[in-house]
Amino acid sequence: KFKEGRWNAVSQKLREEAYKGNPDRELYLVNIEEVYDAYMKSENTLCQLLSIVSFICIAIAVFGIFSLVTLSCQQRRKEIAIRKVNGANIGIILNLFFREYLLLLVFSSFFAFPLGYVMMKHWLENYIKQTPMEWWLYAVIFIGMGLVIFLSIIWRVWKAARQNPAEVLKSE
Repeated sequence: KFKEGRWNAVSQKLREEAYKGNPDRELYLVNIEEVYDAYMKSENTLCQLLSIVSFICIAIAVFGIFSLVTLSCQQRRKEIAIRKVNGANIGIILNLFFREYLLLLVFSSFFAFPLGYVMMKHWLENYIKQTPMEWWLYAVIFIGMGLVIFLSIIWRVWKAARQNPAEVLKSE
């Protein structure tokens, strides 16, 4: 055994000791960690590629959610204005949107989480060392997407609900 980062010094010492007893022989030393790293190079490259693609997919999903909320607010400006004229406060209007998008989130999670679990389980069966897929990971994903939806709704609906209803109805 040797300390990490000291392979060169250890291999040099081993070579010197081996050549003392038999200088004509060739000594071939192999560091198993280097062999393993070379074997895992393609996996590490795949992991980096998947990380980049995952980040891009998450960014597209966030922009898609934000665009969907923006479009919905734009199309329902008249409804928001009429609700405000009839006495609804901003909290009631926000709740109306939250309920709609929370239902979409629950429905999509109902299909995506089991499908993702099955696909990951099938992929991990090819490896000797397998990482467990914990339930809390799916909860974090659900809460993260809920937070993105929540922030998008607050930003866009708050902006639409704070407009003067007379101006909105006059422009429609």
